[in-house]
Amino acid sequence: MDSQISIAPKPVLETIDYYMVGISKLDGFEKPIKLSSNESALGMSPMAIEAGMKSIKRGHLYPEVDTARLAAAIGASYRLNPKRMAFGPGSDELLQRIVNAFAGPGEELIHSKNAYMQFPIYAKLAGASPVAADDADFSYSVDAILQQVGDRTRIVLLANPDNPSGTYLSGSEIRRLHQHLPGSVLLIIDAAYEEYAQVDDYESGTQLVHEFDNVIVTRTFSKVHGMAGLRLGWCYGPEWVVELITKIGPSFPVNCVAYSAGIASIEDAEFTEKVLAHNEQWIHTLTSEFNQLGLTTYPSQTNFLLVGFPLDCGRSAAETNHYLNSNGIIPRQFAVPDYLDKLRFTVGTDAEMYKTIDVMQQFMRSA
Repeated sequence: MDSQISIAPKPVLETIDYYMVGISKLDGFEKPIKLSSNESALGMSPMAIEAGMKSIKRGHLYPEVDTARLAAAIGASYRLNPKRMAFGPGSDELLQRIVNAFAGPGEELIHSKNAYMQFPIYAKLAGASPVAADDADFSYSVDAILQQVGDRTRIVLLANPDNPSGTYLSGSEIRRLHQHLPGSVLLIIDAAYEEYAQVDDYESGTQLVHEFDNVIVTRTFSKVHGMAGLRLGWCYGPEWVVELITKIGPSFPVNCVAYSAGIASIEDAEFTEKVLAHNEQWIHTLTSEFNQLGLTTYPSQTNFLLVGFPLDCGRSAAETNHYLNSNGIIPRQFAVPDYLDKLRFTVGTDAEMYKTIDVMQQFMRSA
């Protein structure tokens, strides 16, 4: 064996930092209030839990390769074509797979500079260059994105509604963006929070899929369906794209528990409505309470609220985060410059929200 031979990864991978997930543990607290990861406060549907428990008995067998039953359930619920769906262990994996399929060395992926922090990582893994477009106070700017489009652009990737801001692009703005993209550019819409979007001018990206051949939408069971720990995502696109994405994906894209639980969760529409009603109530209440404390809140169409700490409010985001942690509460703190004066709060249970508001009032009013 030649001791001089050594292996090395692609040089670009050295530029990738770890994606910082929200912390879930605090010293001194056995069960802290975790508001850092946009998980569903009400958990999984009871029907989904029962279906998942039954399916674990088949855990020694490979799961179904044919995802037709899951696709049919989604299609019936959302009025979509099951043949246009591909599945994977979370929408993260699907996004990475799609970017790998459509972008490579010498090509570019455009994202908004304060959008989901995995987006530029997907580009680098594919060997493509991420290009950050400016935003408009943490909302997507269609004009800024279009200014970045050039001959090397292969993908425009955005989240609608957005994470981590909670803001959204209206249907007319999404359509304006698509209208001015060359036919050779793929528009990917990460719609993980779509179910939470209650405003009249929001339009599902799946409608564009029906009209155009260069749009793909990714969805997830991690949010409104409360299945974050089971890892189940899906995408909706042109049939030829779905066939390609399926072909290059994992041999068994969905584990047996997620598969059974996913079907049951989709069919339990009553529980989904309960989750959405709970979320709408607390987004409204948190917004009102935090505004009264002199804080800035960003209008949210998700299950979380981004909160800014102006210089004149008397407390910094870092100080507030430390105080909340000392009281067993974990908001999301970001280590990137544009978010240093902000914290993000996921909607929790009623008890968790009441305590969070009470602790915030104590701290802010004592400034």
